[in-house]
Amino acid sequence: MRRMIMVLFGLLVSAPLALQGWGLDVHRFITRRALDNLPPEIQPFFAAQREFIVEHAVDPDMWRVVGLRGQLGEEDPNHFLDIDGLDEPRPFTNVPRDWTAFSAKYGIERANRAGRLPWRTDEIYQLLVARFRDVGKGTPVYAADNARYLTAVLAHYVEDAHVPFHAVVNYDGQATNQRGIHARFESEVILRNIDSLKLAPVTIRPISNIRDFVFDTLIESESFVAAALDADRKATTGRQFYDDGYFAAFMTGVRPIVEKRISDATSGVVSVIVSAWTDAGKPTLPAKVDRPPARIVR
Repeated sequence: MRRMIMVLFGLLVSAPLALQGWGLDVHRFITRRALDNLPPEIQPFFAAQREFIVEHAVDPDMWRVVGLRGQLGEEDPNHFLDIDGLDEPRPFTNVPRDWTAFSAKYGIERANRAGRLPWRTDEIYQLLVARFRDVGKGTPVYAADNARYLTAVLAHYVEDAHVPFHAVVNYDGQATNQRGIHARFESEVILRNIDSLKLAPVTIRPISNIRDFVFDTLIESESFVAAALDADRKATTGRQFYDDGYFAAFMTGVRPIVEKRISDATSGVVSVIVSAWTDAGKPTLPAKVDRPPARIVR
């Protein structure tokens, strides 16, 4: 039986984070592009700590490794919602968007197994709105740092919602004998072609309800999965390895999806940041915050 073989060393090195969101470097790429396209009213606030925000945009994936928890439980389910596994017809209008109703309808175990990305994103969004308000009041001293850090975390979850394989039960091709497609799609094929991507201009739109925004984004993400799986099948035909030829053929098939989802993710991150700032009352966000000198411990 023909079997596609990946380089063993690469598989072992990537295994702990193999089923994360966009690859770590792709998360950084999207976040950096989003920060560079913020409106001038708030861009200086973020430019002051641009690389800090970019680097910490990958933190939620690190939390999965060390087992940190959010309000609703362990971190893993916070990164996805397998919306096609809830026995609801497309376009999934019967899926409750309130967590209490969602967990009541499907049972708490099934609800957690399906994923909690919309609710986790909402949780972090509300924290960011509160910190923006604190920055506007000038208290506490570290509110600005907290707002920047929460921006990095929020960007991560918004970006995850744009990954097609974060919206389906067949998240790694395990149901279609295409194991490993998760990382091939969201990391390696992008990094191999990142300089040739044709991305749409960033657009900003108001987000009236962050939870609905994430739900709608996941539903759209799910719609791209069949085409991505088909491109993978065609790219593997006649090949024994995931070699350069495979990735060239795979990229040909998924380029429109990759370019759209990265473009949409960038615009989504910008839109969510601006909406959080707007919900906070559009406070003035200083580029530099003067702090009292650090206490010296004797």
